[in-house]
Amino acid sequence: MAWAVVLVVIAAWGAFLLPEVIGSRKSAPLTTTQEFNRWTTRIANVQRPNGPAQIARNRVLARRRRTLVALFSAAVASLLVAVWLSAPAMLITHIVIDGGVAWYLAMLVQLRHRREALAQVTPVRPVSDGVQEMPAAQEIHILASS
Repeated sequence: MAWAVVLVVIAAWGAFLLPEVIGSRKSAPLTTTQEFNRWTTRIANVQRPNGPAQIARNRVLARRRRTLVALFSAAVASLLVAVWLSAPAMLITHIVIDGGVAWYLAMLVQLRHRREALAQVTPVRPVSDGVQEMPAAQEIHILASS
């Protein structure tokens, strides 16, 4: 009886896994989550502008994100060490690191406001008032009578 249960379990696993090994399921359009992720990444990349300015902007944002993570990690680590050791010097170090985090966040906010202000500025274009320009010198004909 126990062998029958083991054989049924093996048969069920075989029915599930054999088509994957043979490859009949590979003809299906999206058989795995990896393929789905590949397709969604391709679609997202098509919708996203990938010019040199956008690539540079993405690098700057990634660098800022890494800096923030490093500063927050240093702040948390210094706080934990200050509490664990009960050392006033580490508490002062933690306060200095917190000041650095606050300064960096203030600079990021200032940069964001400056970028938003520049985005709202529209370039000045010459306004046409309906007056036509003077014709070129070759087109002027002087009619004089004597």
